[in-house]
Amino acid sequence: MSCSFPSSTLHCYLVLGLLLTAGCFTHDKKIPSLNNGNSQLGIASWYGPSFHGKPSASGEPFDMWALTAAHRTLPFGTWVQVTKVKTGKRVTVRINDRGPFIEGRIIDLSYAAARELAMIGEGTADVGLTIVGPQNASTPSIRAPSGFWVQVGAFTTLMEAMSLRERLASQYDHVRVKTVNLPSGEWHRVQVGTFHSKKMAQTAARALQNDFGGNPLILISN
Repeated sequence: MSCSFPSSTLHCYLVLGLLLTAGCFTHDKKIPSLNNGNSQLGIASWYGPSFHGKPSASGEPFDMWALTAAHRTLPFGTWVQVTKVKTGKRVTVRINDRGPFIEGRIIDLSYAAARELAMIGEGTADVGLTIVGPQNASTPSIRAPSGFWVQVGAFTTLMEAMSLRERLASQYDHVRVKTVNLPSGEWHRVQVGTFHSKKMAQTAARALQNDFGGNPLILISN
């Protein structure tokens, strides 16, 4: 069985389809730009393991455990408060990358920032953005203090490092994974910190050795 439509009806359908398509492509234009003194509402997404250790658009290696994010236009180094609309949870991040480039999304959070908003399982969330600090402004409450770190383990696979990091995070406030490229390949170092004195770091190293094994190393913060 075949169906036919009058040419005028078919023309209307084609015009309607083009209008709907155009509406999709211009949807992002309705999202206001983010400047000092105003907020920006939209969808947040997150990225993590597959980008960890790789260069971001700013040139610094992406650290999935740092409170950072990608934004399309804000200057690198800008501090932004991200508020999850559904729960009111907040996290402050530093812009060091570009993106996201998917319709309707306004910010791409690091894994650590997404965890703060409890949106890892959801994947995306409706958020509001507010600038809280200019480019290169410091936020001491977010940055870990200087001192000593204890390296608990080093792995050639990120998944092993992440697994140990999750176990350590239940007992220690500051746990990071630093990815380095060596002649022997890529290594992911799991470190606990920070400790204000070498003696405190040594005490922590002994406790970590008893609880997690291995031979922890004491490092000066960097």
